[in-house]
Amino acid sequence: MQWNDYIGHQQQREWFATALRNGRLGSTFLFVGPASIGKQTFATLLAKTLLCVTNPPEQMNPCGHCESCLLVEAETHPDLLRVEKPADKSVIPVEKLVGPREARMQEGLCHDIRLRAYYGRRKIAILDDADHLNQEGANCLLKTLEEPPVGSIVILIGTSLQRQLPTIRSRAQAIRFAELKPAEAKLLLQRSEIEADEEAIEQALQLAGGDLSQAAEILNEESRQFRTALADLLKPQTPAAIELATLVSDYVNAAGQDASDRRSRMRQVFRTVIEFYRTQMRQACLAEQAADPTMEMMLYRMDRCVEAINQVDRNANQQTLVESWSWDLQRGKPLI
Repeated sequence: MQWNDYIGHQQQREWFATALRNGRLGSTFLFVGPASIGKQTFATLLAKTLLCVTNPPEQMNPCGHCESCLLVEAETHPDLLRVEKPADKSVIPVEKLVGPREARMQEGLCHDIRLRAYYGRRKIAILDDADHLNQEGANCLLKTLEEPPVGSIVILIGTSLQRQLPTIRSRAQAIRFAELKPAEAKLLLQRSEIEADEEAIEQALQLAGGDLSQAAEILNEESRQFRTALADLLKPQTPAAIELATLVSDYVNAAGQDASDRRSRMRQVFRTVIEFYRTQMRQACLAEQAADPTMEMMLYRMDRCVEAINQVDRNANQQTLVESWSWDLQRGKPLI
């Protein structure tokens, strides 16, 4: 991929272009913004720009044909280091940063970035999932961030500044990425050859909170079948809590073992329910049924979904959350 193919985040591109032209590029950056909006692709393109041996970085136009560019695209460039959280772990293992206990600082990102560059004069490290750095991991990075090797660049990628440890925030220059504009997000989804009309894509983006990977998942057949079954359970004035909890739990667990994937699905479920009741209320208002006693129940259920999303963000236990939420929806009013 080249910059011309990249969609969105024009302001960030211009910022880096100016920094490169003025020779004022820092050594440590923290990319923060919603998930799946192109931060990792941006970091890779920036690395490609800096490592290209044909065009100077200040042009912000890697040639795409030199050996260095081809190695970046193949994810095999020896001067581009990548670290991310394994799917079966809740945090980034310190071994990925400083090597195993028996070989501390003889392996891992902090060791490798100090090695001499194979091509040119730079070593670049991209650390994805920075939200999942614990205190030990952040401490391991401390020396590298405080005393970066000459010519090295470290890019950490997370979802928000608030989720980063003070050790990281104070030593990195934050670059904020906003959600893609609707037209940009739709174009990216259409590029993925997803078979859906514009209205379906817009609804999927809304339910996914702007997360493109989640939006693409929402548009697949499994998710469509789930939403149909969910709507059937929500239509009665009193939804059946046990059936609702079972349906939601099965759908969330189908996301796999990764806790972040399951949390994303839970947010998706709660946003879907909010949208369901919002539509029901809109239809009631159009039919001049605003005095309908079920309106208050729908408002409560929407509020309960918002609360549930906040509980997901606080890493609440999945089973406890889904079950209590289901019973609250069945009751339709707060406990007195």
